[in-house]
Amino acid sequence: MKRLAHRALRVAVRGRRERGGPWGEAVLAEFDQTSGTGAALRWAAGGLRVAFRERYSLHPTRYRVAAVAVGLLVATPFMVSIAYVPSVGMDPTLTVTSRHLVDRVGFRVTGIDHGDIVAFAVPDAPGYEALQRVIGLPGDRIECRDGRVLRDGTAIDEPYLQLSAEVTGTDCASVTVPEGAIYLLGDNREVSQDSRHWGVVSEEAVTGRVVI
Repeated sequence: MKRLAHRALRVAVRGRRERGGPWGEAVLAEFDQTSGTGAALRWAAGGLRVAFRERYSLHPTRYRVAAVAVGLLVATPFMVSIAYVPSVGMDPTLTVTSRHLVDRVGFRVTGIDHGDIVAFAVPDAPGYEALQRVIGLPGDRIECRDGRVLRDGTAIDEPYLQLSAEVTGTDCASVTVPEGAIYLLGDNREVSQDSRHWGVVSEEAVTGRVVI
């Protein structure tokens, strides 16, 4: 994302020229001194304002269009992000300390489906985000029997589980998922804290869907 922000800033400052205006070049030259993605994005956003003011003063009509195009490019990092896996609750699918690309916008258009891995705000843990798998949608009846998770009375196919997870760690109380909620489980059933512990999760708590 930092590289993308730098590219957008370079396009805004220089366009197709070898060098841009003095103010834009000064902002671009100091970009590498930023530390971290957040700081880089803030610097690029400020630099865009400087670059477009400088270029707009020379060609106002032309750069109205350019401002829109580059603005969309800079907005892209806010539509996706990288999520860090802090625990073993999703092993073996998402290993602890691994990082994954999370779509922050598209899921709101396409909706959430069974089997999706979503990012969500953990109930009763302000500021903490977790990644878990969608097992139940509104209207689904979720229960456990003989070491398997059942949806509307039928055992669901879960090839992503460790073999032992089909026998141990799958205990759950029967529940019908209400409107506006989803039922989430971690793939590592023996250790995961999920809907078996805190109940269904509001759809409004979902903040993204894992892409990679």
